[in-house]
Amino acid sequence: MARGLTLSAGLTAFIALVLVHETYCTATANVTDQCTPSVCGNINISYPFRLMTDPKNCGDSRYELWCEKNDTAVLSIFGGKYYVKEINYRAHTFRIVDSGIQNENYFSSPKYSLYRFWQYYYPRNDLSLWLPDGNTYLNRIMIFMSCEKPVNTPLYLNTSTCIYNGEYSSNSSISHSKRYKYVKIREEMSLKDVKDSCKVEQTVMTSWPLQNDSPNISCTEVHNQLAYGFRLSWHPLICERICGWRSCRIDELKGVQCGGGKTGG
Repeated sequence: MARGLTLSAGLTAFIALVLVHETYCTATANVTDQCTPSVCGNINISYPFRLMTDPKNCGDSRYELWCEKNDTAVLSIFGGKYYVKEINYRAHTFRIVDSGIQNENYFSSPKYSLYRFWQYYYPRNDLSLWLPDGNTYLNRIMIFMSCEKPVNTPLYLNTSTCIYNGEYSSNSSISHSKRYKYVKIREEMSLKDVKDSCKVEQTVMTSWPLQNDSPNISCTEVHNQLAYGFRLSWHPLICERICGWRSCRIDELKGVQCGGGKTGG
């Protein structure tokens, strides 16, 4: 069995949620600051986000962005550089893409791997991989593997079969000589997905909508999922700020509802 990453145990700890109390009351405190929103390209930036050029009292420093080439919002998070593609202030989610992925290059590869989330997550208890309902997981896992022997299964995509502009994907930075390269996409991660002759090279996340229920994937689908990126939710930050702790619900109509019968001020 391949070794190196304790995938299922690490991810379980990574996405653990605080149980919600059974009684709630609606908090009335404002979850935004009074700063004028900023803009970078097509991204509107307001609390908890801020631009580096905004006044220091605006937004949260952990969500500081810079505007690259005046049209691309960039976030430094989990030890990596990510492009911000979308901020949904109603759902309290944002979508980011690894800066190594290029839309026009089907074999550009992610610079950062999921192990960085385990390394950097615990100081970031303001983020979640789940929606506030506690039941909706925001992403799927993409596992990139290299194998000593060919693997014959429709659940793996052999990336060396991908051709773009007449060139095979062996030119990709994910691929190395004398090993067979595969990728698998699934809802969760487990060592049982890794064949005995294979080792995990990278694990990344994607929230690209599933097109069908088939386990088969294509080279184009892999690229699309990488280029779409993944989502995170900042609802724990809102719960902590409004309720004074992380046990709360967020309702689009009722707003923030604090647990345990307590209202944050």
